[in-house]
Amino acid sequence: MKACIFKGPYKIGVEEAPTPKISKNDVLVNIKVAGICGSDLEIYRGKRTVKTPIIMGHEAVGIVAEKGGDVENVNIGDFVVIEPNVYCGICYQCRKGRTDLCENKVIYGITRDGVFAEYVDVPSNFVWKLPDKIAYEDAVLIEPLSCVLRALRHLNKTILPSDNILIIGGGPLGAIAATILQHMNVNVVVQEILPSRIELLKKIGIEKVVDTSKENADDIMKSYLEGSKADYVLDTVGNTASFSQAIKWIKPGGKMVVMGLLGLKAEVDIYPLVRGTLQIEGSVIYLGDYFDAIKLINKESIMQKLRKTITHKYKLDECQEAFKTAEQGRGIKVAIEI
Repeated sequence: MKACIFKGPYKIGVEEAPTPKISKNDVLVNIKVAGICGSDLEIYRGKRTVKTPIIMGHEAVGIVAEKGGDVENVNIGDFVVIEPNVYCGICYQCRKGRTDLCENKVIYGITRDGVFAEYVDVPSNFVWKLPDKIAYEDAVLIEPLSCVLRALRHLNKTILPSDNILIIGGGPLGAIAATILQHMNVNVVVQEILPSRIELLKKIGIEKVVDTSKENADDIMKSYLEGSKADYVLDTVGNTASFSQAIKWIKPGGKMVVMGLLGLKAEVDIYPLVRGTLQIEGSVIYLGDYFDAIKLINKESIMQKLRKTITHKYKLDECQEAFKTAEQGRGIKVAIEI
């Protein structure tokens, strides 16, 4: 089979690889569409260490091509989305119900070969059957959408239309979050500094986008936040600059959720954090959020907006160009058709 293989920073290409063999509890999925994620870019840039060579990718949908003898939840020919963070179910965190923090987690494209390939083997309880009416390109948003839903739940289980929410970073996660919040009639502002991405955000319908590199950025922020500050901040970047903006624009008593890892480390101004009794919380992957993500994917009213976040599509043989587009910020969500 063909696969996009990573051999070192900025070194990827399509090569022949063995088609995976499956066990009695596995399915073999013929991948149709996969998405490039921020964690893929961390690996591509050499900021996250993985064993090489490795087949990259973890966001994917496809058709069940084979199934093991003990598999009962899906059949050959079923359309499925992959849940790529495979938890063990027996460690301390899993037994507490925190499968997102599994101590033995296996992650596609990171700790094992991933989904940028024609076929991938998956434990059958980590594929979700989807209606055939859903387009492949729509369904590939389920995994990142699940991550966003988890982060929004961390912000507040009941977000109100009267809330001001600041999203830092207009990449895939930020764009998906902004689209959902706008659909809920929440006042949402997105900060972004890449001109190409700012243009794309406006093109896909994000109404309030602020370029923080501009001299009048503070004036625009005040206008968009209706003379106030943000009740909540979602940081999809995760570096010193994003933390600085978050603390600058959050209300005393407000809450900040961080789901970005761009900087890996960040300096924080402690005074406003303490005096403002701010809350800072991390958010990683999902915890039962696939259910709601799949529900949303079935709602055309929201999908006609969400699907616009996929701004670029490439074939598997074009994986190098796909990664360049994503890495340089020339797209929002970049998809690979296989």
